[in-house]
Amino acid sequence: MATTMMLVEDDRDTLEILSVVLRRKYGDLLLCTADNGRKGVELFREREVDIVITDVNMPEMGGVAMVQEIRGMKPQVQFIFITADAGRATLEHSVGEGFQLDHYIEKPVDYRHLFAAIDQSLAKVRSVPPDGGGHD
Repeated sequence: MATTMMLVEDDRDTLEILSVVLRRKYGDLLLCTADNGRKGVELFREREVDIVITDVNMPEMGGVAMVQEIRGMKPQVQFIFITADAGRATLEHSVGEGFQLDHYIEKPVDYRHLFAAIDQSLAKVRSVPPDGGGHD
């Protein structure tokens, strides 16, 4: 079964650029996109998403609220936050205790950091049994 990655970003130009880059670099993955957190949650419910790359500040539903909702449905999903605004400590504080922040990339995106985060996420996703079992 193919690994599915979802990109959630409200800036249309950033969404399009990242989509092209990700499809070229990770052609073996299925990529779906959404332009806000609410649409991201809807898309997540329709597909078996393994990795979510998301902006933090978006209209309708931000990245943090979206991630909290998705974690409730599928805790083993890997999340990569991309943001220009919040520092990592601020982001971890805003999401609360017990929230695992998998990866954090600052804008402008350094693709080496993004690819490293995706590669690490893929390794984790592919090492987890299909039933979602197993712990680190």
